[in-house]
Amino acid sequence: MSGGHAALWCDLLAESPQLTRSLPANGFPALPGAEVLDAHVTLRPFKSEAQWHAPVLTEEEEQRLRSSLVRPLPGRADRPAPTSRPLTPTDRRIAEELIRNARVSLTDLAGTVGFSVATAGRRVTSLLERQALRLRVLVEPALLGRPVEARLRLRVPPSALEPVGTALAGCPDVRSCAAVTGSYNLLVDVCLEREADLYGFLTDVLGAHPPIGDVETQFVTRVHKRGPVVTAAPTAAPRP
Repeated sequence: MSGGHAALWCDLLAESPQLTRSLPANGFPALPGAEVLDAHVTLRPFKSEAQWHAPVLTEEEEQRLRSSLVRPLPGRADRPAPTSRPLTPTDRRIAEELIRNARVSLTDLAGTVGFSVATAGRRVTSLLERQALRLRVLVEPALLGRPVEARLRLRVPPSALEPVGTALAGCPDVRSCAAVTGSYNLLVDVCLEREADLYGFLTDVLGAHPPIGDVETQFVTRVHKRGPVVTAAPTAAPRP
């Protein structure tokens, strides 16, 4: 990051809240040169990276695209609650292959795991229906004409946090938005065409919300990794 007091931002998926709370005091033992200056816990995500799409389509084009979506699984309200059946080694192998290459064909996936194409398709569908596997798409903003990324830390009164967060989540320039702990209680990531556009975002978008009391801005100079990779813990007794 450029500007501010933090040179590097990391989003962590912690196994317990205690890990995040201990970061400022304990830091990262494996990275002796890294000093943790600040740490936040996400309290309420208003918009995630996976929910963002660059505003490159007209409203008519977007409506036509949405109307053509193929929905292979029933809606969340229609399907039963996911089962808690543990993952088998084969389930994990399928998930690992999809994490490595989400565009792998069923034919290639079947050859890797030693199943027929039909069986591989049924296993993938089962993982999706049980919500043990979820599809997540992260877009590279620069490829869609939004090469400038910035992170904004906002200080918002508690009474205005919900309406401000909801309003900013609806802005097409906002890639993600979340309420967090700390004196700056709202983190907002934006994607823009030019650095100069950040001024317009500050004055026009944030300026429309008087409750915002303070803003700290930082440009993203390099992204080392986008999105987390979650791996399942191994089972004590392997199952077929």
